Amino acid sequence: MEKLNCFAVTLPGLEKIVAEELGLLSVDQIKVDDGGVCFQTTMDGLFRVNLRLRCATRILIRLAEFRTHSFPELYNKAKKIQWERYISANATLDVRASCHGTKLLHTGRVELAVTDAIRNKHALPESTLKASEMLPQAVLVRMDDDICSISIDTSGERLDRRGYRHHSGKAPLRETIAAAILNWSGWQEDEALLLPMCGSGTFAVEAEWMATHRAPGLDHAFPFKQWPSFKEKRWLRVYAKAEAMQRDVTVNILASDLDREILEQARKNAKAASASRTQFAVQDVLQLSPPAGVKTGLIICNPPYGDRIKGDVKSIYRQLGELFKTSFEGWRMVVIVPDQGCENELGLPVKRRLKVKHGGKWVHILQL
Repeated sequence: MEKLNCFAVTLPGLEKIVAEELGLLSVDQIKVDDGGVCFQTTMDGLFRVNLRLRCATRILIRLAEFRTHSFPELYNKAKKIQWERYISANATLDVRASCHGTKLLHTGRVELAVTDAIRNKHALPESTLKASEMLPQAVLVRMDDDICSISIDTSGERLDRRGYRHHSGKAPLRETIAAAILNWSGWQEDEALLLPMCGSGTFAVEAEWMATHRAPGLDHAFPFKQWPSFKEKRWLRVYAKAEAMQRDVTVNILASDLDREILEQARKNAKAASASRTQFAVQDVLQLSPPAGVKTGLIICNPPYGDRIKGDVKSIYRQLGELFKTSFEGWRMVVIVPDQGCENELGLPVKRRLKVKHGGKWVHILQL
């Protein structure tokens, strides 16, 4: 079966975590790169990673890479790609270019040359789908030092947009980051999980989905389903296997927030995700204590900072540090901090750290 050259796009900082995920999904030639992970897989494998990866943003197929010095040359080389496998004559194209260190610096002209190359490919078949049923097909063109790389997007909407978060506050944490933090922390379903300041409930849902082996992409709309080369029987087989992996487990997840309205939003999001195992409670984080009968577990805390809060941010971290020291001896704690100053206020030794770019800014995840 033909192997496809693929690239899993990630947020900066999550590359190694996604590489580890891919290693569990039977793909080949895994290599960490800037902003993502290169790998090879079959079309069935492409279906599988789109359905089951928890921490990647999107999956691309790298269709071609070549040197070019002019727009006519770009057009002619782009036209040689087997577009008839991926693009129908009535598809809506979204060609996006980025240009660096090249003679072809005009992104608009690069996009037009590749669009014309696709549209003028005589072998493009007509799709039997109605226009309302078709998703825009993104084609990504990168010009770097006169080397052109052309990729096609297989995921459509970003994979972090799971579809359950209908209610959220300011600057919510992406679902992929929440899943990555849970993965990185080594949390398992038999370990108690406390989620103070739970916000929109993203950590709770992602934890439940991990515990129950619920594939995050089951409800996602993928553009590859409208490709001329798409084989529905193969897709249904991969989908059925992912769906059958779900299991019923008992978990001890407690999510809390002081704001009743925010907590109600988290409950609604959890309900939309069919995540019914989490206990939600109105609680001040400074009154947090271990649940009765639970000696150890994991706390994940994402205190408000930046646009999400006004006032003395550092005092929150100072109070959290005191709470952890006095009430949670033996527990594992993961805290998201925006800067070194807030980290210092915790007053606790850092055992591990992860740095991720979110919303254009670097945030630091600390395991204490």
